[in-house]
Amino acid sequence: MSMPENHLVADIPQKAIIEHDTIECIARAVIIHEGAMLLCKPIADDYFFFPGGHVEFDEDSIAALKREIKEEVDGIVIDTRFIGILENQFSQDGERKHEMNIVFESQLASPEIHVLEDHIECIWVPLAEFEEARVLPVSLKEKVIQWMQDKQVFFGSEKSERKLV
Repeated sequence: MSMPENHLVADIPQKAIIEHDTIECIARAVIIHEGAMLLCKPIADDYFFFPGGHVEFDEDSIAALKREIKEEVDGIVIDTRFIGILENQFSQDGERKHEMNIVFESQLASPEIHVLEDHIECIWVPLAEFEEARVLPVSLKEKVIQWMQDKQVFFGSEKSERKLV
């Protein structure tokens, strides 16, 4: 079906409009300082995640990472180095999610953190405890552990039927 260039969405028959799921782009940081890694966790849950967050439209991933770290822990990112990408698909609260995690090794201007968001806590986890901690996505944690050993850029993909509640 060919449409004139000046058509309006309202002019398209409803059956021709297809709802598309979205893929979320997330910038994540691996921040290690004096034998500990900075991790965040939802206050009401028992798992950790790497700090960072969503890349906004028209924002590059490093700018997003710096913004998110400032918003989460009042931290100033002074150095970043791309270390990998992990694609992750999972269910959360009955909703399917698909995200691309762009991961950077990062350093903060100061290791002092002040959590600014009321729904998370962020702590320095000793590296000896990191390997045993419940960190999601699991395959990202595995890739980071491997990266810590070999310093090789990574790519991974996880499609999980596990539910994250």
